[in-house]
Amino acid sequence: MPIINIKQFNINSLRKQFSFNKPSNQKFSFEIFFTVLIILGIPLNLYKNRFYDNSWTVGEWLISYAGGFVRRGLPGELIHFISNKYSLSPILLVWTFSVLSLLCLIALILYFCKNSFEKSFLLSQLIILAPISEDYLVRKDTLIVFLYGLCLLMFKFLYEGGIGKISCILGVNLFSIIALLSHESYGIWALPSLIFILYLFERSNKRNRIKSFFVALFNLIPALLSFLLCWVYKGDINQSQNIHQSWQALSHILPSTGSLETFEPSGAIAAIGYESSRVYSNTLISQFNLSVFWHPGMWLLTIFLTMRLFIGINKKPNQEAKRFVLCYQLIAFLPMFLFVDIGRWIFMWLSSSALFFSFLENIFGVNFIIKNALRMQGSSFLPKLVPGFNSLKNYNKFLLFLGIPHCCWSVGRFLISNPVGFSIKNLIFYFKLFFIQ
Repeated sequence: MPIINIKQFNINSLRKQFSFNKPSNQKFSFEIFFTVLIILGIPLNLYKNRFYDNSWTVGEWLISYAGGFVRRGLPGELIHFISNKYSLSPILLVWTFSVLSLLCLIALILYFCKNSFEKSFLLSQLIILAPISEDYLVRKDTLIVFLYGLCLLMFKFLYEGGIGKISCILGVNLFSIIALLSHESYGIWALPSLIFILYLFERSNKRNRIKSFFVALFNLIPALLSFLLCWVYKGDINQSQNIHQSWQALSHILPSTGSLETFEPSGAIAAIGYESSRVYSNTLISQFNLSVFWHPGMWLLTIFLTMRLFIGINKKPNQEAKRFVLCYQLIAFLPMFLFVDIGRWIFMWLSSSALFFSFLENIFGVNFIIKNALRMQGSSFLPKLVPGFNSLKNYNKFLLFLGIPHCCWSVGRFLISNPVGFSIKNLIFYFKLFFIQ
């Protein structure tokens, strides 16, 4: 089995980008603490997801076109091709794609967001640390957020005159299609904001509103058609079995503790064959249980706290603009929040909102965003409904102790998903690794 070398992860680069200067009045550096957790947590994630039997993480990457075209199959098809041709372990390729996606996303967040948000926020379990602390680094979440960021980068080059419109549209459609063929949820939360940006571009060329909207839609037809194909070819039982069998043929290079030998697939591959009724029955509402916790209520509280943390410290000029962008993205994410992996959707919502806000701030300025925010009905109530924090001290305390489980809210998952709990989890892992044989 391939071993990940911790030394490969260069803390000096992160230190330079984030300017880790310890404040004289602060004994504890949150930036350094979160960075250490990120570095230590990556090998922990990879070690936990080293078998085919990790069916909801590794299995997500291994969905392929072995049974014909199906949603989410592009990365798995590429992994299967490389593994089969060069006899490389699919686990190694899954690890490589997962870590590269995270590192590329970090680079984009640094590029767009480092001057717009608190550094502790960007490094915390709300953004960069999120997939690491809650064991979904080895999934496609960071990949599709990164591809969304690449689309914003293309738009930035377009607005700044670095590339032409045709090149920009081709790039945005290409990155969006790759994202859609990796996970169809991209079409729900990413395409609306991309259409909005194209709409603003067309309006800047003095087109009327209706024409600008339809031109924006027309420019993204390839991506929209890909989104439609993913819904039409969602998959069936036969396809999931064919995918499973295709990996059984590579059992000599694919580590497994038993799942590879079974007739039926499990996890994400099996989910490709689920009936729609089974998918829609597994929603947040189905978790209603007053005898333990009201799960929807706990998730609403979590969303409220994360919104406050996103908005940041009171009296900063960009707060109102942040509030508008966050609520705009929230509308797109509402269908996603009906399903149980809410912590993952929160990560994608916050990280995409941070990228989106930083793009708008850089290209149009804060005043432009606020001007559009004032047009939104009920905008005057938002500052009272979702306030910021009065001090950086209180802000960082919430970051330190707020847990966001990737799914299935419980006290236990809350405790181990916050940075303090995750640091203890890391200590236990490395102690066992180095001192217990």
